[in-house]
Amino acid sequence: MIPPWQIHRNALIWLLAAFTAVIVLHASHIPQWILVAAVLSMVWRIQRYRGAWSPPSSIVKFGLLILCIAGLLLEYGKPVGLEPMIALLVSAYTLKLLEMEHRREALLVIYLAFFIAATQALFDQSIGHTSFILGCFVLITAALVALNQGVTEGEESHTQPFRPLKSAIFLLLQAIPLMLLLFIVMPRIGSLWSVPIQSHSAKTGMSDSMSPGNFSRLGRSAEVAFRVDFEGEIPRQHQLYWRGLILSDFDGRTWSSADPLKYDETHLTQWFGKKKHQWDTLIERRGEPMDYRVVLEATQQPWLFSLPTPVPKNPGVALTRDFRLLSSKPIVRKTQYDVSSWLDYTIAREDLSPKERSLSLQLPSGYNPKSVQLAQKWSREISDDLLLVQKVLGLYNQEFIYTLQPPLLGTHSVDEFLFETKKGFCEHFSSSFTFLMRAAGIPARVVAGYQGGERHPDNYLVVRQYDAHAWAEVWIKGKGWIRVDPTAAVAPERIEFDLESALGDQAGYLADSPLSLVQFRHISWLNKIRLRLDSLNYQWAKWVLGYDKEQENVLQKWLGEYSPLRIALLLLAVGGGVLAVIVLWHLRTLWYSKLWHPDHDELDRIFLKLCKKLEKAGIPRRSGEGPRDYANRVAEQRPELARIIKGINSVYEHMRYGNEGQERVKVMDKAVKQLNP
Repeated sequence: MIPPWQIHRNALIWLLAAFTAVIVLHASHIPQWILVAAVLSMVWRIQRYRGAWSPPSSIVKFGLLILCIAGLLLEYGKPVGLEPMIALLVSAYTLKLLEMEHRREALLVIYLAFFIAATQALFDQSIGHTSFILGCFVLITAALVALNQGVTEGEESHTQPFRPLKSAIFLLLQAIPLMLLLFIVMPRIGSLWSVPIQSHSAKTGMSDSMSPGNFSRLGRSAEVAFRVDFEGEIPRQHQLYWRGLILSDFDGRTWSSADPLKYDETHLTQWFGKKKHQWDTLIERRGEPMDYRVVLEATQQPWLFSLPTPVPKNPGVALTRDFRLLSSKPIVRKTQYDVSSWLDYTIAREDLSPKERSLSLQLPSGYNPKSVQLAQKWSREISDDLLLVQKVLGLYNQEFIYTLQPPLLGTHSVDEFLFETKKGFCEHFSSSFTFLMRAAGIPARVVAGYQGGERHPDNYLVVRQYDAHAWAEVWIKGKGWIRVDPTAAVAPERIEFDLESALGDQAGYLADSPLSLVQFRHISWLNKIRLRLDSLNYQWAKWVLGYDKEQENVLQKWLGEYSPLRIALLLLAVGGGVLAVIVLWHLRTLWYSKLWHPDHDELDRIFLKLCKKLEKAGIPRRSGEGPRDYANRVAEQRPELARIIKGINSVYEHMRYGNEGQERVKVMDKAVKQLNP
């Protein structure tokens, strides 16, 4: 017999399979050296089981611990944040596998695996990653089942290797009804702790500043930024300007958000459900609102994206003084929010406050002298601000090229772009246009966000990172803030269609997403698969990840009243019903066994089947006759059956009175079925 504290082979195989799955699950956000350490730990564990290598000494284990801590400090600096903590946890998991010798240590490794697999949901909750996490749970549960089988030495080599997997799947399937019930009725609560995420580990997306090259970098990525579900028809492509940030400060190269203290008002955010501030009256909204729901991917940032003149419809969302949306917390997971927008509007028609005007005309001294000189010259020649705007747009329409790989710019970035390179992406055009407007005395600012989106056949919009865009807003007396997109003067296809139409065959487009199915959307059958997968992910985000927004409505529809008592009664009723079904199933199995085979196990049942066949052949078993005597008598009367009958009897005796593995029952059963006396 294998000692109860020892880890037998089948359990080790499933434990290593679970270990591999958990490490692969976290491979994208842990250092590469941890992956190498995990492989070496598995090799050491296998060699240790074979007896080829000795267990690591205390000095070796202590040295490996010090190396792991030093590696994490070198990788992350201060070990504060989500990724460093997960990397530390995975390192401990790897070292624990290395030193594992006894069954109780294997149990600790398995319990740790459950926790580490669950932490993947902190990074990604898409349906694909969730399925991967559930697959890891199945393997970990199989390892737990195998570890608790307690087979003997003789049985170990013959144990069915996939029996733990079947048991694990059966156990987890039994938990599904309770899981679904808890998901539906239990209220969603926030985490009991807050885990900061490293800024360098945030997902690809828009930052709070804009320098030459920022948006062209995003044009290389096909990652989804957000999806939008409109209550009515989706607006036309050229109307889809998703405002996210207002960039008013310029230091000569980089545009960034202005310090809130530069505004006159003290109340710069108007939260949902709160009293409106005075500055809200600066917006004149005309016509009917456009209602839509945005499902935003994790950005690790607090700003939200919406069409112009938004009004939030969810708690925790605010309208800011510059008329964009802001969340009360950084977006660390998929988030849904509802918005109403008016596309026909006027903002600050008559005048700007002194501070806002000063902020919108601010330029750093000593930068881009040629551009300043040109703008001032045109300002003296053209008194009408709108005509001056058209004059500048005409400049872009002459010799400029829209490209994803613009040349690098130096200190006087606007001068170099306008008078030398004349090649750029949206940030080059919006930055230079805003600079020229300010130099000409017209208040202007840069707006960063997304433009356009892909219309899905299921009638929602998919906005990807390559849809990132920057444009300008200028203030004209009598008209207020108006949107001006200088990119449209150079590449109108970008605004009317999409980035791919504007770039043509230029290199660099989607270079950071070589395996994305977006690359193959011109292949019909692959594009259908891509659209179907995206639809599944979107429905998952709406009805599973975003279920908390609909939970109260669902429960009121079911229960009539959303109260703790009714929820408790529902839990008891459904939970009791599921338990009753399981109990009845086991009772039915027991009753069936007692009815048809009241006094015999599987082995005796097969032997009795043999006796019935021989009885029909004219050789009935005598009262009190033992299996061996019966086999000998049959062999004497029917010599042609002697070999097979004695073989079956030998198997029966070895399994009944010896120490044979139970898998030979199937061999005996097959032999009896094939016997035709």
